[in-house]
Amino acid sequence: MRNLLAVLVALWTVSALAEPWDITPPPRGRWALDQTGKVSASTLQAIDALASALDASGAGQLGVLVIPTTGGRNPRDFATGVFNSWGVGHAGSNDGMLLFFAVNDRKSEIVRGDGSKVGSALTDVVMRDDVVANMKRGNLDAAVLNAARSLDALMRRAGGKASAPTSHDNTGLGPDSYVTPAVVAPARDAVLAAYANGEKSFAERSPRSWVVDLNDMLNSSQRAQLDVAASDIYSGGQGRVFFLVVKSTADYPALDAVVARFVSQVRPLSKLPLAVVALDLRGPGAKLHLPQGVVTNLWESEQVDAAQVALRDGAALDRVGAMLEAQRFAQQAIVSGIPPRPTMQALERGYERNKGAVMWSGGGVLLGGLAFLKRWNRKRVRHCEECQSPRQLLGDVAEDEHLERSQLKEESLGSVDYDVWWCGRCSDVLVLRYGAFFTSYSSCPQCNAKTRKCETTTLSHATEYSTGSERIDERCENCSYRNSYTRTTARIERSTSSSSSSSSSSSSSSSSSFGGGSSSGGGSSGSW
Repeated sequence: MRNLLAVLVALWTVSALAEPWDITPPPRGRWALDQTGKVSASTLQAIDALASALDASGAGQLGVLVIPTTGGRNPRDFATGVFNSWGVGHAGSNDGMLLFFAVNDRKSEIVRGDGSKVGSALTDVVMRDDVVANMKRGNLDAAVLNAARSLDALMRRAGGKASAPTSHDNTGLGPDSYVTPAVVAPARDAVLAAYANGEKSFAERSPRSWVVDLNDMLNSSQRAQLDVAASDIYSGGQGRVFFLVVKSTADYPALDAVVARFVSQVRPLSKLPLAVVALDLRGPGAKLHLPQGVVTNLWESEQVDAAQVALRDGAALDRVGAMLEAQRFAQQAIVSGIPPRPTMQALERGYERNKGAVMWSGGGVLLGGLAFLKRWNRKRVRHCEECQSPRQLLGDVAEDEHLERSQLKEESLGSVDYDVWWCGRCSDVLVLRYGAFFTSYSSCPQCNAKTRKCETTTLSHATEYSTGSERIDERCENCSYRNSYTRTTARIERSTSSSSSSSSSSSSSSSSSFGGGSSSGGGSSGSW
C-alpha cells in the first residue's frame, strides 16, 4: 500500500510539472503528428517524405502538429513550446519550421526557428493562401499538405537548395527513385516584368508629379503630400527625388530590378542628381536609390541601409510617413551629404581597435585625451557660413528661445543636449545636437524626438521547458504616441552539468528526427 501511494504521488507530481505542450514528438523517421485523426494517412506520408528530403538537403527541418485544442492557452505560446520541446531544426543553425493546427480552436501557427532565413512576410502568405483559405473550405488535408509544400519551397530557396522532388520526377524509375530537378524559376509578375524588362515605360509626369504609383495604391491626398515634399529640392535646382510605389504579386522581378529600370528611364531627363524612394506594398519591401558618388565609405553605406530598413518597417504602419522620412534622408544626402560619424563615436571605435595597446601603454592618458578632445570639439568656435564671423555660444536661458518644443523636452529629460551658436551680424542661428550615451529614452516613431520610454512587464517566466512572455509599454513624453505589445522570451538553457538532463536530452534526440533547434516565437498566425 505504501509503495502504491508513492507511485501515485510520483505520477501526480510529474503530471503537475509537465507543460501542456510537452507532447511526445513523432518517432524517428516521422515528422508529422495528428492527434485529431482527421488528417488522412496519405497526407501524413507525403509530409514525412517531404520533410525527410528537406532535412537531407540541409535547408532545414519541418515539423507538423495537428491537435484538437490548446485548452484555452495562447496558440503562439503553445506552438512555440512544442517547437522548443521537440527541438525542431538543426542545433546551432536553428533552421526549423513548425506548422501547427488547433482544429477545434480554429487557429493555426507557423513558428520559425531563430536562425531561419525565411521572413514572416513570406510565412504570412503561406498562412493566408494555403492554411486559412483551405480551412475556410473545410479541407484540412489540403491546408496541411499545401502549407507544408510551400514552407519546404521557401526553406529550400532561402538555403539555396534545389526544389523538392515530385511524383513527376519518378517516371520509369520505380517507386523509390527520384531525379533531382533543376531549381524552379520564381513565380512571375507579368505586369512588373514588362517594366523591368523595358517592354513598357513608366508613366512619370515630372516635374508636375514625382509619384509613380503603378497599382494606384495611394489616394490623391497621399500623392499630394509626396509631391509637395519632392518639389522642394527640385525648385531649388539641387536634385530630383521620385517616389515609386508598386504592389507585386510574385517574387520576380525583384524590386531592385524595377528600380534600376526606372532610374535608366528618368535619369536622362535632367542633369540634376537623382534619388528614388521605392516601396513594394506586398511585403512590404523597400529600396532607396541615391545618386552615384553620394555613398563613399562604410559609415555612409550603413546609414543608407538603416534608412532603407526604416522605410520598410515604417511602411507597415504609415506608408506615406515612412516615404516622407526616406525622402528627407535622400534630400539631405544630395544637398549636404550623409552626416559623418559623430566624433566621439569615431574616437571610441578607434579606441576599441587599439585598446590592447592602450591597456599596456597608459590607457588613462589616452582616455583623458579623448575626453579633452571631445570637449574641445564641442566648444571650439564656430564661424558663420555667410559672413565668416565667429559665432557666440548662447547660455542655457538664451538658447531656449531658439529650440523647438521637442528639443526642450529632450534637454529636460537629459536624452539630448543642444548647443546654440548665434551670429549677431547675420542674425543666424546654428543648433548642434549631442545625444546622451547612457539614457533610457529612444527615438519616437511619431515625432522623432528622443523621448520614447519603454517599460517591460513580465507576464510569464521562461523555464527549461517553455518560453515566457512579457509586455512592452511604450510612451512618448513629447507627443501622444502610445504603444503596447507582447513578445516571447526564450527558454532557459538546461545546465549541461546535470547528468539527468544530459541523458534526457540524448534520449529525446535519439527517439525523434529533430536536431535540437530553438525558437523565440517568430512566425505567422491565422484563424478561420
